[in-house]
Amino acid sequence: MTTRRSFVKTVLVSAAGAAGLHRLSAAEKERPQQVDRRPLGRIETPVSIVGLGLGSAYTEPWRDNPEGSEALLNLALDHGVNYWDTARGYGPSESMIGPVVEKRRDEIFLVTKSRSRDHDGLLRDVEASLEQLRTDRIDLLHIWNLPRDADLDQIEGGALKAIAKLKDEKVIGHFGVSGHSGAAILMAAMRRFDPDAVLTVFPCTRDDEGRYEDELLPLARERNMGVSAMKMVRRARNADLKGSDLIRYAVGLEGVHCGVVGLDTEAHLRENLKMATGFKPLSAEESASLRRRADEALVHIPTPWERPGYQDGSPA
Repeated sequence: MTTRRSFVKTVLVSAAGAAGLHRLSAAEKERPQQVDRRPLGRIETPVSIVGLGLGSAYTEPWRDNPEGSEALLNLALDHGVNYWDTARGYGPSESMIGPVVEKRRDEIFLVTKSRSRDHDGLLRDVEASLEQLRTDRIDLLHIWNLPRDADLDQIEGGALKAIAKLKDEKVIGHFGVSGHSGAAILMAAMRRFDPDAVLTVFPCTRDDEGRYEDELLPLARERNMGVSAMKMVRRARNADLKGSDLIRYAVGLEGVHCGVVGLDTEAHLRENLKMATGFKPLSAEESASLRRRADEALVHIPTPWERPGYQDGSPA
C-alpha cells in the first residue's frame, strides 16, 4: 500500500455524492439549533464542544439495531455534533458508523486511532479504517493509548514515518496522541513528536494529582495543540453526580476544545445537546463544589482505566 489510490476502494461514486448534496440542501431549510463549536487548536477546524465517543457505550446497545444507530448518529449531526471519535480497536464501531459517514462525510470531523507502533502496521490499520468507514480520508489519526512505558523511539522510527507519508498523500489531515496512563508519558510525546492534538482524561477528580490540568494542559496551550477530553463521566456512573456537570467541568477548562462523550441513548444525547448549545461553563465556586462532591462519592470506586488489562473503548 504505497499510493493514495489503494485507500479509495470504497470511495463514493459521483451519483451517490450528488444525492448527498441534495439531502444537505434540504436539511438546511429546517436546520435544528446547533451546538457550540471551537477551533481545534492549530488544526483550526471548528469542532463541536461535545463529540461522539463511539466505543463500547455506542457499540454494545446499537450493534444489532442499524436503523436506530443511524437515526441517532444523524440526530447528533443534524444538531452540529461533528467531532466523531472511533478507533480500530472499538469492535464494530467503524463499520457501524460507515453508512452515515459515506452519506455525510463533509459534515464530519472524523477521528480514529491506531495502536500500531511500526510503519507497516499503521499503514494496514489506516487502510482497514478507510474501508470500514467508507471514506478516502481521516481528519485526525491518534497514536492510540500510550502506556507509561511507551517506546517513543519505536514510534518515531515506525508509526511517525507512516503518518508523514499518509499526510503527504492527504489520506490523513492531522495526527495526535492519546492515553490515560499519566500525564508524563503524554507530555514526553508532545515535546518529542509535536502532534497536532492530544486526547486524554479530564475528570473533575483531577487524575494524576492534577498533572493533566496543571502541567499537560499549559503545554498544549503553549503549542496551540487541539485538546479533547475523555473519561469525564465514566467513573461517576454509579455515583449521584450529574453527567452534564462533569462534562461542563472539563469543557470549561482553558485549552480544552471538545469533550468526547459516549453515545449510548437518545436521552443522554439530547441532554448533552442542550448543555452544549449556548454553553455556560461552571463557575469557580461550582467547579470547587463539584470536585469536593466527586471526591467524596468516588473515593471507594476505582478508576477503571488504571486497572490491569483495561482497554480504551471497553466497558468500565
